[in-house]
Amino acid sequence: MDQKLHEKDGLRIVARLRSAGWDMADGAVLLGRAALAYDNGQVVAELEQDDQRRELIFSLTAPDGRGLTVYPVYGDRLEATLDAVVGFQDRVTAENLPEVLGELVMACPEVYLQEGEDDEPRLLTPE
Repeated sequence: MDQKLHEKDGLRIVARLRSAGWDMADGAVLLGRAALAYDNGQVVAELEQDDQRRELIFSLTAPDGRGLTVYPVYGDRLEATLDAVVGFQDRVTAENLPEVLGELVMACPEVYLQEGEDDEPRLLTPE
């Protein structure tokens, strides 16, 4: 992947999410990484830019520890993908995950879901 494009994407990710109230993850600034977190009181969302691909690593964790990770392969749809994340950041809960993941799939057509640490990611499709 083109390093300059990767860096430009990283700056866009940080700027967009910071302006929406996200905090930089511990060590992210020091390491020069696009890694951020947001807690809406119902779910903690963590988003990180993949090192090699135009892909995000997006984890949602409920207070009881249940969670999932999705991998939006954003390609040329970074802005739409970030708009979807910011659009549901304050209303996502453990109960409405299918709904908000559907919003993410509509913005970014290639999203993989991994529900357990040992599970293989599977492609999500619009319902």
